[in-house]
Amino acid sequence: MAINGIQSNMSITGNKLMEVNKALETNKVDFSELLTNALDRVNDDQINSQNMGEAFMLGEIDSLHDVTIAGMKADLSINLAVEVTNKLLSAYNEIMRLQL
Repeated sequence: MAINGIQSNMSITGNKLMEVNKALETNKVDFSELLTNALDRVNDDQINSQNMGEAFMLGEIDSLHDVTIAGMKADLSINLAVEVTNKLLSAYNEIMRLQL
């Protein structure tokens, strides 16, 4: 009986995979567009942090907390981008080492 349960779970998993594939086909996710948008957001965070720092130095912003939060957000976003890049390069190198 346990084997039948496993087989039914596998069919459910297969159905879920088919649903995911259909959703991806209908939405047409473009990897290059996704990557470009993510890098644009990282750039926006960097620019926002720089602008807030300059505004604080000029006395236009009184809250040091907001400036610090913007700086930390920019730092985290650039670190995430670097780590994703490293993982992509690692995966690419691993694929290139495969023997066909």
